[in-house]
Amino acid sequence: ITSHLPNHTEFPYDTHMSRDETVCKYCGVSYLILHEFKLMEDKVKAMEKEMKFYEGSVEREKRLQVQLQCLNRDFEQCTADSESKTERINNLTVQLKDKQNELQNLNEALRCFQEEKEVAYKKLQLFRKRLENHQLTLSKTLSLLSFIRRELGSIKEIASNKLDNWTVLREEIFLQIKTISKDTSTEVSRLNQRLAEFRRDKVSLQEEVKHLKLVSDAAELKSQQLQTSLQQENELQNRCHELQKETLGEREKNKEKEKENESGTQNSLEMQNVKRI
Repeated sequence: ITSHLPNHTEFPYDTHMSRDETVCKYCGVSYLILHEFKLMEDKVKAMEKEMKFYEGSVEREKRLQVQLQCLNRDFEQCTADSESKTERINNLTVQLKDKQNELQNLNEALRCFQEEKEVAYKKLQLFRKRLENHQLTLSKTLSLLSFIRRELGSIKEIASNKLDNWTVLREEIFLQIKTISKDTSTEVSRLNQRLAEFRRDKVSLQEEVKHLKLVSDAAELKSQQLQTSLQQENELQNRCHELQKETLGEREKNKEKEKENESGTQNSLEMQNVKRI
């Protein structure tokens, strides 16, 4: 393993080095761990040299053996700690990648939702303009309808007066027919002409009343259509409010995800600190 160690293995490593530069491409072991192993090996070799130097002294040899045993225990402890830290670093790296993927998916969903919101807002603006036009048309229609009703009332009153006059005139004609003589036939003819004129006026007034009634019915139908448009506009506004509430909910979720991201970033910093250790 140590034969794979690159030439730039002087520690601590540069913090800008990539993970590929700090991990052996053959066995996947971190150079940090190898460096610790090499330091321990150097210490063991130094102790062995010192033991050879003090080979003639029993006490020194025993002391060196005790130190060597301590170094071996330290070496084993460092090996176990390094393996545990390496496993923890790998777990944190996997968690960080999962959080980043989840955040990316959430951002994409938020972008789509914002696009739908913009489309709905444009439609709402268009319906508002239509509603304003419908309200203006409705106001004019209501004014026209009120005028037509007043005119219709006047026409009905006139027709009623005409009918009353015609009834009185008819009674007068019958009375005169009974009382006048044959020499007054010319006057009777003139009265009959007046009667025919009154009848024609009556028919004309009835036709005009029918026409005004049709206009009134058309205006009421238009008013009902405008009321339906107003109801649809209210439903669209309610839908817009629901979309805004959903947007607020998505923002709250994104804030929670950002907090989780910050937690992931802290884990990443902890991982970097572990690498430095």
